[in-house]
Amino acid sequence: MNLEQEIKRYSKMNGYLIATYEPINCACGGKEFNLHSDDTEGGAYAVCLECKAEHDLENSRQYIEEAIFNICHCDNDRFEIGVGKAYYDDSTDTQWVYVGASCKACELEGVYVDWQVR
Repeated sequence: MNLEQEIKRYSKMNGYLIATYEPINCACGGKEFNLHSDDTEGGAYAVCLECKAEHDLENSRQYIEEAIFNICHCDNDRFEIGVGKAYYDDSTDTQWVYVGASCKACELEGVYVDWQVR
């Protein structure tokens, strides 16, 4: 399975199936990031491991009250990251955001944080 398929599987179980998926890539060419998220408030940002640039995922960083530094169960903290979005019916307005990560050390893929947009 790849990360997009995992986010799609998770979103289907959540009841808000993604319509779009976008892998996160840094302008420097970096594809591996540290991931910081807030499950309670809904929000995430990623830090590029090549250039240390911070990427505010879906403009959600402003909602983060207590960021958690995400690590895989194998203790790795380097991820490839992707964002899936579900939209309101007959609209291009985002209804639900899913931030997934793929661990390159153990190949585990999963959704680390998701939130509803209101």
